[in-house]
Amino acid sequence: MTALKTNILLLATLLAKLATAQPNEAIVIPSSLPGCTSAITLTQSRLSTPPFWAQCSWDGTMTVYPATVTIDDPVDCHGCTDVRVTTVPMVHCPAMIISTVVHVETPSTSYRTVCAASPTPTPMP
Repeated sequence: MTALKTNILLLATLLAKLATAQPNEAIVIPSSLPGCTSAITLTQSRLSTPPFWAQCSWDGTMTVYPATVTIDDPVDCHGCTDVRVTTVPMVHCPAMIISTVVHVETPSTSYRTVCAASPTPTPMP
């Protein structure tokens, strides 16, 4: 199968998944191309009361950490070697004014989404 035909099939699969997606459902695009990128879309839910978006809720306290520990969060990339995570909608919070600074002794934790080991690509539906 040529790359063009494969890309057309991937686009058709994506459009079909978008048309039938439920709210807050992660959409994963399968592919059988070597070295391909699997895409995951995370849909945020709007709250019914202010601040309307969970990430905009803040009490004015800035925490200072001595270091950051990064932990890999493996996901099924359906045979691809790379993953791209997109969060929608893109939310811009109002200015957050720092009123208190707290220094802690434990490091902060950051999570990195990576492709889990996958023996073979997942066939297209």
